[in-house]
Amino acid sequence: MATSSAVPARTREIRLKHVLFAALALLFVFVLWHDERFIIVHSHPNFAYYFPVRWFIIPHGLAGLAALLMGPFQLSTRFRQRHLQAHRIMGRFYLVAVAIAASMGVYLAATHQQLLQDKMWVFALAGAWLITGLLAFTAVRNGNIAAHQQWVTRNYALTCVFITARILNTFPIPDKYEDAPGWMLLLGTLLFAEICLSWQSTFTNRRPQLAKRAASAE
Repeated sequence: MATSSAVPARTREIRLKHVLFAALALLFVFVLWHDERFIIVHSHPNFAYYFPVRWFIIPHGLAGLAALLMGPFQLSTRFRQRHLQAHRIMGRFYLVAVAIAASMGVYLAATHQQLLQDKMWVFALAGAWLITGLLAFTAVRNGNIAAHQQWVTRNYALTCVFITARILNTFPIPDKYEDAPGWMLLLGTLLFAEICLSWQSTFTNRRPQLAKRAASAE
């Protein structure tokens, strides 16, 4: 009975991951068309804005894209179990990509962003991105696999801000709110990651198990 009851729960978990990654993929395609098409459409206003710093934009964008695409494989339990060596190698590349993208983002914000509040937001995002990546690396080097998986989840949630921040910018938010929506997005991203990490331990009803143990102890 214990084995049969565990299978549906595992199936639900896989389906939820698939839904989240499918939604992320659709949002990614929209962002490419809506925000990044200036790469090939040079008449787009963003082309003239980013052209002077193109040699920093290119590694920033490519590294961020690499992290975005490798993240789902790092979070896949099935991929990790079947291809452990590939998972480890890809994990190293993922963390290097995060370090490059975050570092380039900090430099671009410091030298190219005009508004101080925009710079502070990028600095906060990049700092959290680098710190969670460093903690994930430290955890796995020390053999703390559970902690490593948690920090990778938080880190990839921040990686996805590349998409969610651009989706947020498509909404007609009044200027009086300034950068408040961006900060709320960062907070919401980290909160969402924590909910995902603690969902099972928080919402699983363990009262029947506790009652059974208490009855057997008597």
